[in-house]
Amino acid sequence: MRRFSTLLSLTVVVLLGVLALHAQPVAIAQEATPAADEMMPEGATFEPVAFAIGAALMDPADIFVVRLGLEPGAVLPNDPSDPSVGLLIVESGTFTMEIPAPVSVTRGATLMDAMAAAEASGDMSGAMETVPPGEVITLDVGDAAFVPANVAGEIRNEGPERAIGLGILVSPSMGMMAKATPAP
Repeated sequence: MRRFSTLLSLTVVVLLGVLALHAQPVAIAQEATPAADEMMPEGATFEPVAFAIGAALMDPADIFVVRLGLEPGAVLPNDPSDPSVGLLIVESGTFTMEIPAPVSVTRGATLMDAMAAAEASGDMSGAMETVPPGEVITLDVGDAAFVPANVAGEIRNEGPERAIGLGILVSPSMGMMAKATPAP
């Protein structure tokens, strides 16, 4: 779902910090980076679950898996310049999304029936719905939504309880991005 560009940025900061610790045997002074909780919108948390750097897809990509938590009333904006795509799977609570691009959604409550029908007919179209751009999407437990790259919008929790979801983010490989950046 993501496009959790804020989550991706935070994950990158954490990964770079870990790499820097292993690469530098001595302490080196540097400018301060905001603490992780300062980068997240109020009421939002995440727990890294897994990642794969340089995964061999059609092009090299980095894959991040995070557990996203939003307190009631919290909003997580999407960064329209973020090239990542994302899949949000709702574990508890309810997420509301408003994305100015088509979003693919599978509904957990009816997924098994839709998959059985798709297997019998060979037509997978009933297992997924495409929500038109800008339409408000409500995701309940078991639902999943695929959000394309480079779109604005937001994910929010309009429910009365904390919403938790598993986010899978796929972005261009940082290794590839570093190679494309010209040296000063």
